[in-house]
Amino acid sequence: MLDYQKILSSLIPLFLILTCSNVYSLEFVCDDPQANLMEDLEVVEYWNRRQNERLPVTYNHLLQGGYFAMPSARMGQEGEIGTGYAWVPPYYSYNLRFQLVDFLEISGNYRVFRGVDDPVLTPLGFGDFSDKGANVKLSLFSPEASHYDLPGLAIGMEDFLGTQAFKAYYIVLTQVFLKNNLEISLGYGAHRIHKWFGGMTWFPFRQTKWTYFQNLAFILEYDAIPYKDETLERHPKGRIKHTHWNIGIKYRLWDSIDLSVSYIRGDAIAFSASSYYNFGSTKGMIPKISDPLPYKSPVNTQAIGALRPDDAIVQDLTYAMRDQGIDLLEAWLSNEQEKLTLRLKVCNMAYREEQRFRERLYALLGALTPENIDEVIVVLDAVPALIQEYHFNMEYIRLYKEQAIGGYELGILTPMHEVSYPNPFKSKLLFTKKREWFNLELLPKVHTLFGSSRGKFKYALGLTLALNGFLQNNVYYSIKFGYFALSNLHDIHSVDRLNPSQLINVRTDIINYFQQKSITIDEAYLEKIWNWGSGWYTRISLGLLEQEYGGVGTEWLYYPVNSNWAIGMDFAILKKRTPHGVDFTSKIRKLDGFTPHYLKFIGSQYFLNIYYDWKNTGLEFKISAGKFLADDFGVRTEISRYFPSGLRIGFWATYTNGHDVINGQTYHDKGLYFSLPLDIFYTKSSRSKWGYGMSAWLRDIGVRAYTGTELYLMINQNRQ
Repeated sequence: MLDYQKILSSLIPLFLILTCSNVYSLEFVCDDPQANLMEDLEVVEYWNRRQNERLPVTYNHLLQGGYFAMPSARMGQEGEIGTGYAWVPPYYSYNLRFQLVDFLEISGNYRVFRGVDDPVLTPLGFGDFSDKGANVKLSLFSPEASHYDLPGLAIGMEDFLGTQAFKAYYIVLTQVFLKNNLEISLGYGAHRIHKWFGGMTWFPFRQTKWTYFQNLAFILEYDAIPYKDETLERHPKGRIKHTHWNIGIKYRLWDSIDLSVSYIRGDAIAFSASSYYNFGSTKGMIPKISDPLPYKSPVNTQAIGALRPDDAIVQDLTYAMRDQGIDLLEAWLSNEQEKLTLRLKVCNMAYREEQRFRERLYALLGALTPENIDEVIVVLDAVPALIQEYHFNMEYIRLYKEQAIGGYELGILTPMHEVSYPNPFKSKLLFTKKREWFNLELLPKVHTLFGSSRGKFKYALGLTLALNGFLQNNVYYSIKFGYFALSNLHDIHSVDRLNPSQLINVRTDIINYFQQKSITIDEAYLEKIWNWGSGWYTRISLGLLEQEYGGVGTEWLYYPVNSNWAIGMDFAILKKRTPHGVDFTSKIRKLDGFTPHYLKFIGSQYFLNIYYDWKNTGLEFKISAGKFLADDFGVRTEISRYFPSGLRIGFWATYTNGHDVINGQTYHDKGLYFSLPLDIFYTKSSRSKWGYGMSAWLRDIGVRAYTGTELYLMINQNRQ
């Protein structure tokens, strides 16, 4: 017989499950909190997926967001840097891409005409004819902004600098169909991209379980380049075109490497390979496993007195700070206005971000400050100058320690202050540490040149032995010895064979300095920096300031704390160094055509500098107006973008009254640079960076010599 009681008892849980699963149709909420939690998590997961899910962006042969030859309105994520190689018969090219912000993509190309001689340079060893180009694309509205409900719109220019042999202007509309894993573009161009063009990308396996096929894309594009037009297609073998349609496949490997194979113009097979990485948002390629945790123990807040004398406090702070990457330089104790104050001068040895430095201080002060201390003043010494100070009311620090307030609130309650100095008559010096008088570093020495008549890429690689430290009265010295171990610069000349500079040769003869085969003294100078308080700083430098020049330089800067603006002036009197040794020469070369003449020379440069840090966007601006080293007057403008990771990418352009001609056109100096934090490759935090900069041409116009530590850069790096 059937046991109805058992059947009924088994149906009751099923009924409850069905009831809770239909809460929306029954218009009441299940009382089970776990069920409600799961529903909430499903809603959160849905919106997170919709907010962050992106169809992969593909890049064309010029490393722009696009297909093969044509662009799209899409681009990478802010902070990405990409490099690549493309073989697009009859050219091969080396490409570089920067995604400065979400809506601005900048790329550069070095294109080689395979099998075409340069009429002047090829006999000298240059190889095939080549051309440099720069491209920019501005997104007016990205497809991601509407979660792909609306199409994206972008405008762009190709090869807008230099010879502009491949220049093009375009506007393009791109619609993404995320559910169909499909992207379609339609655009209109001028010059090399002639009228209507389009493209389509399809990821047929993106939502399947076949992991290795998910990033495989099929590409079809309508190529609008009129290859048969000799004015637009410069290579004779590139004028064959049987169809407007290009077809091929792209594959993304490990979410960082792109491979592409295509059949173009109905005539040839093209191939490209590129890689990219988001250096702007990365927290490091390697976890910071060697960084200590914020200070926790031992905790000692015993009041100053017989049980905890002054030297015990200093000892506690010194060793704890050293383990946290902070160096204690001085400690003072004062009792003014019925307030017991501990003043500490410290140096941040490890942390690039000011906020991380603060967090370490919060933990240290909360655990080790005597309970009868009312205030702690921490002065930041950037070595070789005092930068700013923090006034910590110990009531707030103790609230932070008890987790009554957080780091954000404590940061608001303890803003940066201008540097002040202890009253020696009312303060007691507890501890002082002499600055290191001798420090030894071994650094790489790298110089590169592109486009020499003797070859497309020239280099000199070696090592620099750097000695530095502090003499009496905090006078800083720096000496650098250099040696090139590997170089192919010895066969090139310091005069441009096509466009010799007609200004005094303040920089183009640097080739002579790079060709030295013996140990060189690259710099040897003394420097002193003063912080006068209220945001005023001064610097003076004297000696061999760089490889080509020595002399005396001075700088004045007004840069108050909590300010986005700064203004300053710098001035230098310089003499030219000989390529070898430490001697100076009183003459400098000037060319009349190709014929050299030597003039008496004592160099000078002076500038009014204005700085602005637009913190909300991560953009920084610098304008320098004054006299450059080749006696030309004008303005140099710099714009840089800095990222949370510490990466900085910048561009400069100089406009002066100097008359410099390249290929029949007046040239004004321009270029780009970047600075990369090295700790993204380390297991611990570090303030070390590696930088590289390159002008469009090695010329004498708009040149300024290095004259010592740039005050704004030193201060700003400690405030970001």
